[in-house]
Amino acid sequence: MICENVIYTQKTLAERYGISISALQKWYPYAGIVKPQKRGGYFDAATVEIADVFYVATKIRRLTYKEYLQQVIPAGGLDAYLQKVNGLTLYNFLTKHISDEEKNNPIVQSVIRRIERNEAYQQSGRDFAGVA
Repeated sequence: MICENVIYTQKTLAERYGISISALQKWYPYAGIVKPQKRGGYFDAATVEIADVFYVATKIRRLTYKEYLQQVIPAGGLDAYLQKVNGLTLYNFLTKHISDEEKNNPIVQSVIRRIERNEAYQQSGRDFAGVA
């Protein structure tokens, strides 16, 4: 299981995805990842989230880097792209339309948990707004 409250360097982020540091560096322009300014610096949580979605798009959905840059980003993200092209949400894709082996991937599990937390947060916000 991957802990989500970890601070990542280039080396540890590359290890998270099972790729080399040079392969991770090739992701930067396509995924919109901003490399830490300081040598040996750390990636923030938002950058790790972006990298997770890029990983899901390229490894699970099997999009090329250029497809991600030219189709997913302009569509408004992977969720919007999947809704437009496949007619299903990212959550449904990850929970219902991939193999069990892919569902058990720690990165996929992290993205699923993030979506569930976001949905729960939005739901609680709507409930609270209805009370006021």
